[in-house]
Amino acid sequence: MLTTTQPIDIAVIGAGGSGLTAAYSLRALGLTPLKDFVVIDSHRGPGGYWQQGWEFLTLGRALKQGELIDLPGQDELGVSFHSLDQNQPARDAVPYAWRMYENAYDLFVAHGVRGTAVRTSRRNNLFRIEYNNRLSHTSGALTARVLINATTTWSRPFIPAYAGLGEFTGTTHHAYRLNTLDELAGKRVLVVGGGRVAVELLLQLERVGIDTLWSTRREPDFHELPKLSLAPRPRLTVGEVSDAKLRRVQRMASRGKYLPSDVSVRGIPVTREIFEARRRGLLHSLGAISRFTAHGVEFASGQREPVDAVIWATGGRHASRHLAPLKLRDPGSALKVDAAGWSRRNERVAFLGYSPGMHVADALNEAMNIGEDAIELLESDH
Repeated sequence: MLTTTQPIDIAVIGAGGSGLTAAYSLRALGLTPLKDFVVIDSHRGPGGYWQQGWEFLTLGRALKQGELIDLPGQDELGVSFHSLDQNQPARDAVPYAWRMYENAYDLFVAHGVRGTAVRTSRRNNLFRIEYNNRLSHTSGALTARVLINATTTWSRPFIPAYAGLGEFTGTTHHAYRLNTLDELAGKRVLVVGGGRVAVELLLQLERVGIDTLWSTRREPDFHELPKLSLAPRPRLTVGEVSDAKLRRVQRMASRGKYLPSDVSVRGIPVTREIFEARRRGLLHSLGAISRFTAHGVEFASGQREPVDAVIWATGGRHASRHLAPLKLRDPGSALKVDAAGWSRRNERVAFLGYSPGMHVADALNEAMNIGEDAIELLESDH
């Protein structure tokens, strides 16, 4: 079905929220799925990496955290996340809503199709996108004029190297692969990482009565509550500070610099729940890790603690290995991506959600804009 003799105008790799939004934008602007554009996705069904989420993360909590919002045109279908059962797991609600979304807007996403390599032809400047179909156990290739890459970090979880980790006899889990907390019952758990995922895990573990420790490389970046004062003074809002940091990250991305963590840009907002957790001592970091022992951990401060299990809330690396043949990096550098999301090494390659620190709503707006840019790029060729 995907292998055609004629090139597709636009290929989208990845059907998470940003990929689906880009496809919706292309459809709304008059392009025809499977004829003018195609979307491939490595997952066997709709939902992106949400379908691999924690069983204990409810839809209501995901919405409250701001990590999940409706896609453009989702509310009009009657499947707004706010209209669904807020107590059901988010990993059930998102696939249901996005399946309805894909079907209603005839996006014809090719699920179970993983892009393995993207190459260019010097003769005609087209992209040859090689893929494996996990459902039919076949492989093939398609050609396209413009490529929109919407893959995420969830397929490449990162675990840092620490001295003694190989000797540790406890269990280790990455937050991206954690399913349930049942197997951690009765254990003393170390959560490693300074971002919002680590904070949410600590709150969830406490809720079910599991003893925890927290390690971060530096002091957690909590957004402090505003201080009351009678004397007026200029003050940047949290949003203005985050925007300034995001602009700096975008400049780094355009120069091919390796990017900072998401939390270093966005920080951790101090909600009432987080404020209370800090007050009772739950969200207190013991600092950086020096080394692991057979039955515990030693921190840089010299403090030693027994530990039965470790959860790595240390994020992931951007899934872009399939783009290696395009040589979008300079030697020793990262991808070069401009502020609009387009590669600086190949003007026909766009990246969705590449820069860390981007809010979900901004990421969806970026996807809509890139859809429009892609069409303008094609029109400029004629």
